[in-house]
Amino acid sequence: MFSNKNLTISGKHMICDIKNIKNHTLLHDVIQIQEILDMICEKYNYTILGKLEHQFEPIGMTIMYLLSESHISIHTFPEKNFLALDIYTCREYPNNDTYLEIYNFIVGAFDADVEEPFIMNRSF
Repeated sequence: MFSNKNLTISGKHMICDIKNIKNHTLLHDVIQIQEILDMICEKYNYTILGKLEHQFEPIGMTIMYLLSESHISIHTFPEKNFLALDIYTCREYPNNDTYLEIYNFIVGAFDADVEEPFIMNRSF
């Protein structure tokens, strides 16, 4: 594996598989999910450049937020009580606490099982 100690951190990236969701209604509600993402962006001062959503037939959706800091995406799989969450920001956080707060907020909203999210430092 290639390793370079001179890399510059370019932000944090959180990738989550949120499973065993009990709030089934939320998995189908674009507006409520956007409200959750809007609250996150407001609380953490993320600048929304654009929003895109697509509802699949018969079920499921993808919501993407383009941020000046990077992006947030959610993909729902209601038939599996599952959603995939991806957040990348170019902010310099001293630790993972901010991302863990966001993760716990989303898990709470969806009433899902808590698992350890995958959070990595991005670098160039």
